[in-house]
Amino acid sequence: MMMDTKSSDGEKKEESSEPMEISTGVDTSLLGKRKLEETHDQVEDSGEEELDGDEEEVEEEEEDSDFYWEKDSFDGREYHSSDDSEYSDEVLQEKARYYNRTVIETKGFYESSDKLPMYTWSGIAVVSHRDLETKMYGGITGREFVGNMARDCVEKHNRRNNKNVRFEHLLRANFDPGAKTKYYITFAARESDSPDAPLVEYQAKVVWSAGITYPIFCRPAPPPIQG
Repeated sequence: MMMDTKSSDGEKKEESSEPMEISTGVDTSLLGKRKLEETHDQVEDSGEEELDGDEEEVEEEEEDSDFYWEKDSFDGREYHSSDDSEYSDEVLQEKARYYNRTVIETKGFYESSDKLPMYTWSGIAVVSHRDLETKMYGGITGREFVGNMARDCVEKHNRRNNKNVRFEHLLRANFDPGAKTKYYITFAARESDSPDAPLVEYQAKVVWSAGITYPIFCRPAPPPIQG
Protein backbone atom coordinates (compact mmCIF):
# COMPACT_ATOMS: atom_id res chain seq x y z
CA MET A 1 0.00 0.00 0.00
CA MET A 2 3.03 2.25 -0.44
CA MET A 3 3.86 3.88 -3.76
CA ASP A 4 7.14 5.31 -4.94
CA THR A 5 6.67 9.01 -5.58
CA LYS A 6 9.03 11.82 -6.47
CA SER A 7 9.91 15.08 -4.78
CA SER A 8 9.95 18.35 -6.68
CA ASP A 9 13.66 17.74 -7.23
CA GLY A 10 13.09 14.24 -8.60
CA GLU A 11 14.02 12.17 -5.55
CA LYS A 12 11.85 9.12 -4.89
CA LYS A 13 9.56 9.33 -1.89
CA GLU A 14 7.18 6.92 -0.20
CA GLU A 15 3.47 7.66 -0.14
CA SER A 16 1.13 5.98 2.29
CA SER A 17 -2.58 5.74 1.59
CA GLU A 18 -3.44 4.96 5.21
CA PRO A 19 -3.46 7.29 8.20
CA MET A 20 -1.06 7.30 11.12
CA GLU A 21 -1.92 8.76 14.51
CA ILE A 22 0.36 11.43 15.91
CA SER A 23 -0.54 12.03 19.53
CA THR A 24 -1.12 8.42 20.42
CA GLY A 25 1.19 6.55 18.05
CA VAL A 26 -1.73 4.68 16.51
CA ASP A 27 -2.18 4.91 12.71
CA THR A 28 -3.56 8.34 11.68
CA SER A 29 -1.34 10.19 9.22
CA LEU A 30 2.10 11.60 8.70
CA LEU A 31 0.80 12.11 5.18
CA GLY A 32 -2.10 14.36 5.97
CA LYS A 33 -5.34 12.53 6.78
CA ARG A 34 -5.62 12.69 10.52
CA LYS A 35 -7.63 14.59 13.09
CA LEU A 36 -6.23 15.11 16.57
CA GLU A 37 -8.99 14.83 19.15
CA GLU A 38 -9.40 16.86 22.31
CA THR A 39 -10.15 14.68 25.32
CA HIS A 40 -13.30 16.61 26.19
CA ASP A 41 -13.52 19.89 24.30
CA GLN A 42 -12.16 21.46 21.17
CA VAL A 43 -9.14 23.70 21.63
CA GLU A 44 -10.06 26.77 19.63
CA ASP A 45 -7.33 28.62 17.71
CA SER A 46 -8.15 32.04 19.11
CA GLY A 47 -4.74 33.35 18.17
CA GLU A 48 -3.84 31.00 15.33
CA GLU A 49 -6.33 31.45 12.53
CA GLU A 50 -5.57 29.22 9.56
CA LEU A 51 -4.27 31.10 6.54
CA ASP A 52 -3.99 29.94 2.97
CA GLY A 53 -0.41 31.14 2.60
CA ASP A 54 1.13 27.69 2.35
CA GLU A 55 -1.39 26.50 -0.22
CA GLU A 56 -0.51 29.56 -2.29
CA GLU A 57 3.15 28.71 -1.76
CA VAL A 58 2.62 25.27 -3.27
CA GLU A 59 0.66 26.54 -6.24
CA GLU A 60 3.27 29.19 -6.97
CA GLU A 61 6.09 26.72 -6.34
CA GLU A 62 4.79 24.59 -9.19
CA GLU A 63 5.09 27.54 -11.58
CA ASP A 64 8.07 29.39 -10.15
CA SER A 65 10.36 27.41 -7.87
CA ASP A 66 11.81 30.59 -6.29
CA PHE A 67 8.80 32.87 -5.83
CA TYR A 68 7.84 31.71 -2.32
CA TRP A 69 11.18 30.20 -1.37
CA GLU A 70 12.36 31.53 2.01
CA LYS A 71 9.04 33.27 2.70
CA ASP A 72 7.31 32.31 5.94
CA SER A 73 3.51 32.57 6.13
CA PHE A 74 3.87 33.18 9.90
CA ASP A 75 5.77 36.44 9.37
CA GLY A 76 3.87 39.39 10.80
CA ARG A 77 1.39 37.26 12.74
CA GLU A 78 0.79 38.04 16.39
CA TYR A 79 -1.11 36.27 19.13
CA HIS A 80 -4.09 38.08 20.66
CA SER A 81 -5.73 36.33 23.57
CA SER A 82 -9.48 36.52 24.01
CA ASP A 83 -10.79 37.69 27.37
CA ASP A 84 -13.73 35.32 27.09
CA SER A 85 -13.32 31.87 28.57
CA GLU A 86 -14.27 29.15 26.08
CA TYR A 87 -14.06 26.34 28.63
CA SER A 88 -15.36 25.68 32.12
CA ASP A 89 -12.12 23.83 32.84
CA GLU A 90 -9.56 26.52 33.72
CA VAL A 91 -6.60 24.17 33.21
CA LEU A 92 -7.77 23.34 29.69
CA GLN A 93 -8.38 27.02 28.97
CA GLU A 94 -4.86 27.92 30.07
CA LYS A 95 -3.33 25.13 27.98
CA ALA A 96 -5.33 26.21 24.93
CA ARG A 97 -4.08 29.77 25.26
CA TYR A 98 -0.52 28.58 25.80
CA TYR A 99 -0.74 26.42 22.67
CA ASN A 100 -2.12 29.25 20.53
CA ARG A 101 0.54 31.70 21.71
CA THR A 102 3.40 29.21 21.43
CA VAL A 103 2.51 28.10 17.90
CA ILE A 104 2.67 31.69 16.66
CA GLU A 105 5.75 32.69 18.66
CA THR A 106 7.72 29.70 17.39
CA LYS A 107 6.18 29.89 13.88
CA GLY A 108 5.08 26.28 14.13
CA PHE A 109 8.33 24.86 15.51
CA TYR A 110 7.23 24.51 19.13
CA GLU A 111 8.49 21.67 21.33
CA SER A 112 6.35 19.17 23.20
CA SER A 113 5.51 20.27 26.74
CA ASP A 114 3.16 19.30 29.55
CA LYS A 115 1.87 22.89 29.32
CA LEU A 116 0.25 21.98 26.01
CA PRO A 117 -3.10 20.19 25.58
CA MET A 118 -2.63 16.48 24.89
CA TYR A 119 -5.04 16.59 21.95
CA THR A 120 -6.40 19.23 19.60
CA TRP A 121 -9.06 19.05 16.94
CA SER A 122 -6.97 20.82 14.35
CA GLY A 123 -3.81 22.82 13.85
CA ILE A 124 -0.15 21.94 14.21
CA ALA A 125 0.71 18.82 16.21
CA VAL A 126 3.92 17.20 17.44
CA VAL A 127 5.01 14.03 15.66
CA SER A 128 5.55 11.56 18.49
CA HIS A 129 8.75 9.60 19.04
CA ARG A 130 6.79 6.41 18.51
CA ASP A 131 5.57 7.55 15.09
CA LEU A 132 9.06 8.58 14.07
CA GLU A 133 10.37 5.11 14.87
CA THR A 134 7.45 3.17 13.40
CA LYS A 135 8.00 1.67 9.96
CA MET A 136 5.76 2.96 7.23
CA TYR A 137 4.74 1.15 4.08
CA GLY A 138 7.79 0.48 1.93
CA GLY A 139 10.05 -0.19 4.89
CA ILE A 140 11.12 3.32 5.82
CA THR A 141 10.46 4.78 9.25
CA GLY A 142 8.65 8.02 9.97
CA ARG A 143 12.05 9.43 10.94
CA GLU A 144 13.46 8.58 7.50
CA PHE A 145 10.38 9.99 5.76
CA VAL A 146 10.65 13.31 7.60
CA GLY A 147 14.45 13.36 7.27
CA ASN A 148 14.19 12.96 3.49
CA MET A 149 11.97 16.04 3.31
CA ALA A 150 14.45 18.02 5.41
CA ARG A 151 17.25 16.97 3.05
CA ASP A 152 15.22 18.31 0.12
CA CYS A 153 15.09 21.68 1.91
CA VAL A 154 18.81 21.61 2.66
CA GLU A 155 19.60 20.82 -0.96
CA LYS A 156 17.52 23.73 -2.21
CA HIS A 157 18.94 26.06 0.46
CA ASN A 158 22.49 25.19 -0.61
CA ARG A 159 21.72 25.56 -4.29
CA ARG A 160 19.92 28.91 -3.97
CA ASN A 161 22.31 30.47 -1.43
CA ASN A 162 25.64 28.93 -2.43
CA LYS A 163 25.95 27.25 0.97
CA ASN A 164 27.32 23.90 2.08
CA VAL A 165 24.97 22.89 4.91
CA ARG A 166 24.89 19.15 5.64
CA PHE A 167 21.93 17.41 7.28
CA GLU A 168 23.11 15.30 10.23
CA HIS A 169 20.08 13.99 12.10
CA LEU A 170 16.47 14.80 12.91
CA LEU A 171 15.69 16.39 16.26
CA ARG A 172 11.89 16.72 16.17
CA ALA A 173 9.02 17.48 13.83
CA ASN A 174 5.55 19.01 13.86
CA PHE A 175 2.91 18.85 11.18
CA ASP A 176 -0.41 20.30 10.11
CA PRO A 177 -2.37 17.71 8.13
CA GLY A 178 -4.56 18.21 5.13
CA ALA A 179 -4.56 17.74 1.37
CA LYS A 180 -1.41 19.84 1.47
CA THR A 181 0.30 18.80 4.68
CA LYS A 182 2.76 21.21 6.22
CA TYR A 183 5.80 19.92 8.12
CA TYR A 184 7.88 21.94 10.57
CA ILE A 185 11.16 20.04 10.93
CA THR A 186 13.97 20.77 13.37
CA PHE A 187 17.30 19.04 12.74
CA ALA A 188 21.02 19.13 13.48
CA ALA A 189 23.30 20.22 10.66
CA ARG A 190 26.90 21.13 9.94
CA GLU A 191 27.67 24.19 7.86
CA SER A 192 30.63 22.62 6.08
CA ASP A 193 31.95 19.23 4.98
CA SER A 194 34.36 19.09 7.92
CA PRO A 195 33.41 16.40 10.46
CA ASP A 196 34.76 18.78 13.10
CA ALA A 197 32.33 21.54 12.19
CA PRO A 198 30.00 22.26 15.10
CA LEU A 199 26.43 21.02 15.02
CA VAL A 200 23.92 23.80 14.43
CA GLU A 201 20.18 23.55 14.98
CA TYR A 202 18.27 24.18 11.76
CA GLN A 203 14.62 24.47 10.77
CA ALA A 204 12.97 23.36 7.54
CA LYS A 205 9.41 23.96 6.41
CA VAL A 206 7.93 21.68 3.76
CA VAL A 207 4.57 21.19 2.11
CA TRP A 208 3.82 17.59 1.09
CA SER A 209 1.05 17.03 -1.40
CA ALA A 210 0.12 14.02 -3.56
CA GLY A 211 3.50 12.42 -3.05
CA ILE A 212 5.49 15.55 -3.94
CA THR A 213 7.71 17.51 -1.53
CA TYR A 214 7.67 21.30 -1.87
CA PRO A 215 10.50 22.92 0.16
CA ILE A 216 9.50 26.31 1.59
CA PHE A 217 12.59 27.27 3.57
CA CYS A 218 15.68 26.07 5.42
CA ARG A 219 17.35 28.26 8.05
CA PRO A 220 19.27 28.23 11.33
CA ALA A 221 16.89 27.98 14.27
CA PRO A 222 16.42 31.28 16.15
CA PRO A 223 17.39 31.50 19.83
CA PRO A 224 14.78 29.88 22.10
CA ILE A 225 12.07 32.17 23.42
CA GLN A 226 12.59 32.96 27.08
CA GLY A 227 9.75 32.69 29.56
